[in-house]
Amino acid sequence: MEDFDLFSDEINFTRPDYKDVLSKYVNEIPATPSGPNYQSGNKLMAEEYLAQEDDARCAFHLSEAVSASLRTMAMYRDDQLKCCENKLHKISSFVKPIKDIIDTSPISKEDEKILDLLSVDTKNITEVLSSFDMEEDVPFHKKYLKFSSQNNVDNFKKILNELPKEWTVIQLTAQYNPNENLKPFVEYSTEISSIYLSMFTNDFIDQCDCGPITVNIPANVPGEGVKPLFTELYALLDDNYRTIDNARLLNNKRLVQNYWSRREDIDLRMKSVIHVMDRDWLGGWGSLLTGRLVDASLRDKVIKLVDSTIDDWGFIRLTTKQRVLLYNLIESSPSLSSQQIKPCIRRILTEHGRTSDIKQNLVPCTSCSKDFRIPSELCLKCLMKCFEAVHKFTVVDGIRAFSQAVMKVREDDEFAGLRKAKRQPVVLIVDEILDTFPWESLPVLSQHPVSRIENIHFLYSLYKMHEDKIVDGYFAAKSDVGRYVINPENNLERMEKRMSSFIKYWCGSWSGHVARPPPPHEFVQHLTHSDIFLYCGHGDGCQLGNGGCAERAVGSRCVALLAGCGSVRLTHAAARGATQAAQHRLRLAASPMVVGMLWEVTDLEVDKMVSTLVSLYVPSDAKVPWPSVGKANWSKGVLEPDLLRAVSRARGSTNYVMIASSMVARGLPIRIVA
Repeated sequence: MEDFDLFSDEINFTRPDYKDVLSKYVNEIPATPSGPNYQSGNKLMAEEYLAQEDDARCAFHLSEAVSASLRTMAMYRDDQLKCCENKLHKISSFVKPIKDIIDTSPISKEDEKILDLLSVDTKNITEVLSSFDMEEDVPFHKKYLKFSSQNNVDNFKKILNELPKEWTVIQLTAQYNPNENLKPFVEYSTEISSIYLSMFTNDFIDQCDCGPITVNIPANVPGEGVKPLFTELYALLDDNYRTIDNARLLNNKRLVQNYWSRREDIDLRMKSVIHVMDRDWLGGWGSLLTGRLVDASLRDKVIKLVDSTIDDWGFIRLTTKQRVLLYNLIESSPSLSSQQIKPCIRRILTEHGRTSDIKQNLVPCTSCSKDFRIPSELCLKCLMKCFEAVHKFTVVDGIRAFSQAVMKVREDDEFAGLRKAKRQPVVLIVDEILDTFPWESLPVLSQHPVSRIENIHFLYSLYKMHEDKIVDGYFAAKSDVGRYVINPENNLERMEKRMSSFIKYWCGSWSGHVARPPPPHEFVQHLTHSDIFLYCGHGDGCQLGNGGCAERAVGSRCVALLAGCGSVRLTHAAARGATQAAQHRLRLAASPMVVGMLWEVTDLEVDKMVSTLVSLYVPSDAKVPWPSVGKANWSKGVLEPDLLRAVSRARGSTNYVMIASSMVARGLPIRIVA
């Protein structure tokens, strides 16, 4: 460590010292650390390992850097449940560590004599303490949910290998921002300089057996006079809230016309946000979000095509990571434009090779230095010269080589089925600051079965709790028992008529409450004992469980469809408090799936989406398909047992992008079984 700088009031660390301090902070953590600080430390640690080309450790630390406070909530809830079941749990939890210390440090005969002098009842006390049953066989998925030495890269890899092979697990993490520890969320939420896209599991990663892979994607740079993407999204959501909130005050024709004009403007702006996310921000990296192909022969053809291109052109120093990135890009090329593909090929070839090769061949220009940490810090000219020195041909030639492979995929009959090929589920782990973005509405994902979850810890824990019900990567759900709560506040009359008539027609055996709230204990029973629970009203409905205690629905098996405004939106507490959301409470109760809305929506369009979703997913004895009843332009009505596919199809039942993109699914991939 270098001397204290009197002029800047900072301590300047050398690189090794800096990493040692980070490692000590991240690894020597208390049992319940400060969630935000723990996340920041792990993001910084991930950056260090990415600079060292250690993708496995980078991915591990990024996995630790999301939703840490929710893990603390889960630990606290688990402890409270144990206290309810066993009144002596608190006592024994304190006795056990003391007993462990005594067992590892035997008392000498001299000390025993002293203790006998101090207490005449030592023997009796020892017998009482030994009567406590302190042997606790905690399953590994619960140990990993906590903060301990169990959280390490080896166990992280073990978890990824245990998850169903059908899943593609992707994490999106915002880069470290020191302002997260200084400013309120509303001030730093737009300060996103780049994101890390980590492929935890992926078909091509499995084929190459190369472990998790992470890439850094810089934020798009807007043109002059154009709002940054992140600023525009939050401004758009504010305008959407005000427009819908003021709708109840409309009392003349002119105001109504103005309302619909603003709704159309908001919808166009959301289309623009999705377009910028797709074309100007993610670009070709969107290919890393796609699920694995059901038809494995198509995957093998892509691998063969890319490998032959590499061999024919003589890419002698391509890394396994570069190959995996190219496999994904070429496979998804039918859904991407040339403007997305070519820049991505260039970055794969120049920025994701061996850093040692670049250092060895780098002749720094005036703006670059040999002391760079990651290749993207170098200018394009230096990167291109290094590539040419290593591979003996230019980057332009390299782009041309893989562009020819792209054309083959697009034009040859051999790959004709790739564009509409059926894919397995994608599970997105999204950093809390990125959760507001409509990832599922990106063109490359819009037809995929996609679900979100808080972090790898909850994904693994939820999987292990329901492992006996997982078949071919899907939670084998039933639809025998359905419960509903419609318009409990009795102030959405038209929605009540629409949804209650739909339920009566399509789900006649369901029972529930209309125009009145259920008693809290019945609400909890709905979540505990039903296969499907539908809530249509304001917000997420969890307030009906007596103060929002939906997590009391222990062992819930139900799929919860929450059709209220912002029903699955993350609410950021003051200062650096933990985020809160309905799915968090239901997740703690082991609910496998929650479907809801990210922001404010209007009831008619949501009614269309939800009724279409239920009619696609839930079998019915109705004589006429629901789409044929009233609205001919609804979905074709063919039952879709895969809930995530039904969600993606249900989004098409509304003409409003703002409404469609609000619906997201959170939890395990689910499929109804007969």
